[in-house]
Amino acid sequence: MKRVTLIMAVLVLAAFRPQAQIIPEYTFNGVSAAYINLPVAGYKYYIMDVANNQCRLYNNDHSLWKTVYLSVPANYYLCDIQYVTENLFNADNTIELLYVSYNYNSASAYYTYNTRIATENGAVLLDIPGGGYSVVYPAQTGSKLFVWVYDYSLPIYSVNTKIYSIPGQVTTSLKESQTFKSTALQPAYPNPASSIVTIPYTLPDNVSQAELKLYGIDGKLTKTFVIDHSFETITVPVKDIPAGTYLYRIESVNFRSGTYKLIVD
Repeated sequence: MKRVTLIMAVLVLAAFRPQAQIIPEYTFNGVSAAYINLPVAGYKYYIMDVANNQCRLYNNDHSLWKTVYLSVPANYYLCDIQYVTENLFNADNTIELLYVSYNYNSASAYYTYNTRIATENGAVLLDIPGGGYSVVYPAQTGSKLFVWVYDYSLPIYSVNTKIYSIPGQVTTSLKESQTFKSTALQPAYPNPASSIVTIPYTLPDNVSQAELKLYGIDGKLTKTFVIDHSFETITVPVKDIPAGTYLYRIESVNFRSGTYKLIVD
């Protein structure tokens, strides 16, 4: 009888045992973060710091591992980091990454993009004026880098596709790390704006709801708007926002868009 009672007590305790929980771990304030499994260095967090033109990499305990300074053309703003790798673009084990910056022509109301691949030491391996979006595909030998080059200065914009052979092999972890997607957002209009601004957007099929976030140039969150698949644009009131330069992007649990600039006058 005592044994039966003991077994029952164990079962009762097991029934009330705390279940696995979602535990808050860390917050990277004012920046977009992603996760990558590097072939040599292993798992790392990395963030895109638009205000300082940096990609910072962190260890699993969130301590800083490396800071990579990104050169962008004069009067351009960093908006997208698409690949963070060790040996995709050359044969050594230093960090290399592909990133996108943009310039907004306020007189003619169009954007110009630039794509670069650079090493952690600042050496630029590839510079593509007009490059706005890139994908690496596995190939029979090595991999192929596709870069789409846009010219929005034309009445009907043009697009060209540049293809490069690169030495490394794309991996699943690299595909999964493409968190900052520039294609989710389109340029806001009017820009500069004084009363309201319209921002076109497209959410990925696997993202049912997200947030459009507006940041000051110092990285502080100014406004947040919930968006979903019901519409393809959002109208944002800005007349109550102090004049200045702001950055906006789309964020959700498993998605980050590229970052764009908005001027409020």
